[in-house]
This record gives sequence, structure tokens and C-alpha cells, in this order.
Amino acid sequence: MKDRFYLACFRDNVGSNVGFHRKDGNGYTTNVEEAHVYTREEAQHAWDSGREIDQPICADSVDALTVYKVDCQYIPTKTEIGSRSDKNTQFVAFRKGAWDGNDVYWKTERAPSTDFRKAIRFSINDSIFKASDQLVIIPFELADTKKRLTFNFDKFDRRRMVQYAGLKQPEWYKKHKRSKCSGKTRWNCPSCGKISWQYNPYTFDGCKDMFCEEWRAHSE
Repeated sequence: MKDRFYLACFRDNVGSNVGFHRKDGNGYTTNVEEAHVYTREEAQHAWDSGREIDQPICADSVDALTVYKVDCQYIPTKTEIGSRSDKNTQFVAFRKGAWDGNDVYWKTERAPSTDFRKAIRFSINDSIFKASDQLVIIPFELADTKKRLTFNFDKFDRRRMVQYAGLKQPEWYKKHKRSKCSGKTRWNCPSCGKISWQYNPYTFDGCKDMFCEEWRAHSE
């Protein structure tokens, strides 16, 4: 495997799509092509000092399983033909009122799918134009310019994409797994940043470090 990793943020998943840290820390994205690329060392450091919602994943493994999808926010919501009605123009169709997150379901040879590569292309003379009450029909070229590469969460294989890719579980992560049995929640002290485990999941009960300002504030 190459020395390439993405940093997923599972809090920012949209529908079945995994959310990733965008290039240079500019927010989050479900577009894999916009995801920041980390070295193994950088990915390990990000995981060691990260949050429970962040997960580094082998970029090569992700890239091998990406799917092109189209966000409904960037294409027409009603059938659009306009001046593109010559016999050489190709069209695609998606279901009205059905989304996976923001992604539309395309008419395919079989069941509707969010995978844009499976969308059927047809011409202006196709019979689908006569039975399109449940479909939105738009030019293929228009939809093609809005497609993006995505990675489905159900394709995430922790052992193969994390462990076998050379990353090691941080100590806090090991404790987090054990805490599922104890019922404790992981907190970072807002004063010194050190990790504390407590039963109260809603309010920070105070730092366990006696030299911390937060500890003294709770002990007075």
C-alpha cells in the first residue's frame, strides 16, 4: 500500500457517504477528490490526538471503492429539456422525492441506484418521456458535470483499511472500547487538554490532574 491516508469524520457523514476532512483544513466533504491526503505518520498523529468521530483510512482502499453520485442541490428539480432537444442529445432520469442523503436515485437497467455510472441514457424520442410522472429528466451532460466521487460507509473495513494499512490503535481508543462496558465517557479537559473518563456524559465533572486550574476550580 502507498503512504496515503484520508481522515474521515463520521459525524459529517451524509446519507451513506463518509465525510472527510477537506484539503488544508477547509471543513469537511463527501467528495473524495477534495479530501486531504495524509502520510502514514501524519495520519497516526491525527488519530493519536484526534476525536472519537475521526478515523484515518487507507486512501488506496477508499479510491478502489468509490462511486460517482450526484447531489440534488446542484441539478434541476424538474424535467429540463429546453433547447437540447436534437436527436443527438442524451438524457438521464432520476426518481422524484427519493434521496440518499442529498444524492438522487437514477433510473437504471434494474433497481434505482445512486451510482451515476449505472444511469440509463436515452434520446428525446424515447418512450420514457411519455411515462415520466415519477421521474425528473435532465441532459446527461448537465448531470455529468455535477458528479463527484464518494465512499459508502458500509464499505469501511476497519481491519483491512486501518490495521493492515499500518496504523496502530491509540491508547485513548483502547480505553474507549473498554469504556463501553464501564459506561464511562471520554472528555478532554478544557483547561489542560488531558483526557478524563467519567460516568456523566453531559457535563464535565472536572480534571483529574491536581496541577490543573480546572481541578482546583472544582476542588474549592
